[in-house]
Amino acid sequence: MKKLLFAAMAVLITATVSFAQEQSALVLPMFGNKPKTEEQQQKDEKFLTSCDKSFTNRQEASAFFMERGWEYYNEGQVDTAMYRFNLAWLLNPNNKDTYWAFGLISSAKGNEQEAISFYEKTLAIDPKNSLLLADIGASYVTLYTEKHKKKNLRKADKYLSESVAADSANAYALYKFAVVKFHTKKYAEAWEYLHKSRSLDLRTIDYTFVADLVEKMPDPMGVFKSSDAAAVTN
Repeated sequence: MKKLLFAAMAVLITATVSFAQEQSALVLPMFGNKPKTEEQQQKDEKFLTSCDKSFTNRQEASAFFMERGWEYYNEGQVDTAMYRFNLAWLLNPNNKDTYWAFGLISSAKGNEQEAISFYEKTLAIDPKNSLLLADIGASYVTLYTEKHKKKNLRKADKYLSESVAADSANAYALYKFAVVKFHTKKYAEAWEYLHKSRSLDLRTIDYTFVADLVEKMPDPMGVFKSSDAAAVTN
């Protein structure tokens, strides 16, 4: 394991040279998805050759860089994470998790339409993944709040329904489903899904949303009060 890590670090140092030189392209999904110059192609080949010498195969190398990418992503270092995800994609364009990662970062940067396009690439390979379906549904919810087009809300409802069907204990999907029900003015159902989500993972709850829901309809279970909502909004 130590030998593998040292070898991987050497590969990263080599790749980081081009990162410093071409940073703007390297922090875009799939390196910006544009034709590369001959020099860039040579750098890619050098990187791939280094990985071939350091790992059992390119799938293993791709998985390694995905892990490093998630570490940076969880630390909030989005651009550095994107670079690692790009390296993982370069090593294995069939790694579905790279497209999922591209979607998450696109969403984090406020580009929901781009995020959805990447999620759909992953969904074509893994159509019953509850977490993925929830992420797509969440992006459509965001698009609806930005543009107020009902088709986005309908798509959010579809994907979140599929997410909950695949995993009824997906707290995030249940919470986003509550948001969809709120926007369709089905407040009783919104409370139902909100409480299901809350019972599984309280961290999924956005209390600003709770305040908005309380204004439309008091909590049937009496857990959230109007005074709580006022405290959140003030």
